[in-house]
Amino acid sequence: MSKTIRMSMGLLQQEMGSIRVIMGYLLGMTFLMLGLYDFLRYAIEIKEPVNICEAFIVTQNQAIAGRFWVMGYLLVIANAPFVKENTYIILYRSGRRAWNIGMLLYVFIQAFMYTTCFAVLSIVVSIPYGFSGKLWSSPVYMLVATPSNAIAEKYHIFFDGVAMMKYMTVLHAFGITFLYMFCYFAFLGVLLYVCNLVFGSFWGLAAVAVVHLGGVILSFVAKFHQSPAYYVDSAGSHWRYPCMMLVFIFVITLVSLFAVGKVDIQTR
Repeated sequence: MSKTIRMSMGLLQQEMGSIRVIMGYLLGMTFLMLGLYDFLRYAIEIKEPVNICEAFIVTQNQAIAGRFWVMGYLLVIANAPFVKENTYIILYRSGRRAWNIGMLLYVFIQAFMYTTCFAVLSIVVSIPYGFSGKLWSSPVYMLVATPSNAIAEKYHIFFDGVAMMKYMTVLHAFGITFLYMFCYFAFLGVLLYVCNLVFGSFWGLAAVAVVHLGGVILSFVAKFHQSPAYYVDSAGSHWRYPCMMLVFIFVITLVSLFAVGKVDIQTR
């Protein structure tokens, strides 16, 4: 286990200095700031403070979040399966399965870091305009309760969070939103890695594009959303999406464990 952790941390150290990875984070933060701007402009103009955790929750609920935030993350891990000049030495010393687990662990670390950057930045930007604690703010109550949808039309924001505000505190909703985002990024990352490892880089990108665009279509056709606000109820239905993502991740990981011993790993 220590070998896999050292491999993943060593890869993280190498990759975080890459211009591609830096640009991926900057791209994601740019899309985040666009959503934050609309939400905070709304709060400023009505002259009411917001909870500093609400910006992340409301912004993640927007359609642009699910469609474009992922672009930065895919740029970050676009180099999957992360074959370097020293990969043959690592394979010789540690074996293929240990190397495979190390690379998968790196994907999870990047998914967690990317999600954390979104959450932290949204809090930091909101500090001058809000307060901390468990309570929901007046602007979010108004955003949910306004029947005419005038706020959404004027500020380009919406929040279908009636059930979430009823059954969850802001901190609970913040944690669930973080979990949804992390699980989705981790799922896409593992899918990209395994498809690139087994079939080649084109097929990994194609698989991720089909899954992501399919999710966008399902959000309109079948009301399948990536935001927990749509699933919260008294029965705990909001846990179904993370559990489903974890099952997918587990299955794809098992495929990688069997496939890594047969694929031809070529250094770049």
